[in-house]
Amino acid sequence: MTALQELLDKGDREGATAAANKTLATKPTDGEALSALARLALEAGDLDTAKAHLARVGPKDRQSYEVLLAEAMVLQLSDQPDAARFAFAQLTANHPTRPEALFALGLSLLEKQDAAGAERAFDAATKLKPGHFLYRYRHAEALAQNGRFKDAGQALMKTIELRPDFVRAYLAFARMLEANGQPDDGLEILAAGLGAMPNDRQLVAEQLRLRLGKGDKAALATADLGLAEELMRGNAHEAALEVCAHLEANGKGSAKVSVVKALALENTAHPDEALEAYAKAMAQDPADWSAANNRGLLLLEEYQDDAARLAEAKANLEEAVKRAAGKAVDPLLNLALLHGRQQQYAEGIALAKQVAAHPHAGALKAQALKMVASMEQAAKSR
Repeated sequence: MTALQELLDKGDREGATAAANKTLATKPTDGEALSALARLALEAGDLDTAKAHLARVGPKDRQSYEVLLAEAMVLQLSDQPDAARFAFAQLTANHPTRPEALFALGLSLLEKQDAAGAERAFDAATKLKPGHFLYRYRHAEALAQNGRFKDAGQALMKTIELRPDFVRAYLAFARMLEANGQPDDGLEILAAGLGAMPNDRQLVAEQLRLRLGKGDKAALATADLGLAEELMRGNAHEAALEVCAHLEANGKGSAKVSVVKALALENTAHPDEALEAYAKAMAQDPADWSAANNRGLLLLEEYQDDAARLAEAKANLEEAVKRAAGKAVDPLLNLALLHGRQQQYAEGIALAKQVAAHPHAGALKAQALKMVASMEQAAKSR
């Protein structure tokens, strides 16, 4: 294995980027360096940059393992999973001692919900590289999906042994144990993780969720807004609601608590209660735009055929725009969406163009430009 591949395997993105660029300074078409940069771009979700790196590969390296692997990964992320799986399978056949394509094939098979095939691929990858913690972790995932929980537990223990600070392994192990009726064993795993990382919020939040699931209300004594937010991010919405209720009952309610409560209610299919919580948050902090924005968007999604509620949605989104005062573009984009839904294309296009031109649009710029094109086409078809 080359030094560059070792850096990629370790997850040393900065080191791999520096090493690749150093090679390219003297060999601008080097396949290994360009494929490494392409893989790093794919990790960041930047498909276009990955393709651009691969396009620079010279003819001599075009059929190398590293380049073909990166190109197969591009196929996987370009909504061509069948072609990607075929490419990964070819690579594993032609390079039976290289584990990377086997691992990528396993990920692709997991996405296809072929847990048995994924298990075989990860097992082969792990045998070729037994010290790679991520191979072990994904092997455990496939084993668990196949109902082989004891083997999955052993794979997760090995993952933790190889990488004691890998939070996802502790979380996955605790959840698997809970699902199999062993919440106390799950709490022991989390305690071990907290022994290694005592301040990790994900582990603390998961510990709280498991304790609440057992009816241990005393666990709420040290709960705070940050834990409610962490629980919500982890889709533990019921536990997040318990924390919010506890905070409110103890005089620690706030606009932020109300927003977390509203989001949890929204994600548990309680839209009317979520609307109430958003309204409360709007009153609690007249300077915050997020509650007004979220409330307007929820009204737009839930009451598409109710003129009165759509008027309310418009008022909320306009209030969010006012509160944001140009510092955030989310309310503008949602207001543009509302105008588009109501076939008010001129107004919607104008707002979407404002979003696209905003210096802090970020990822929303692409959405805004698509919205402009869609509404312009719709306007022409009227």
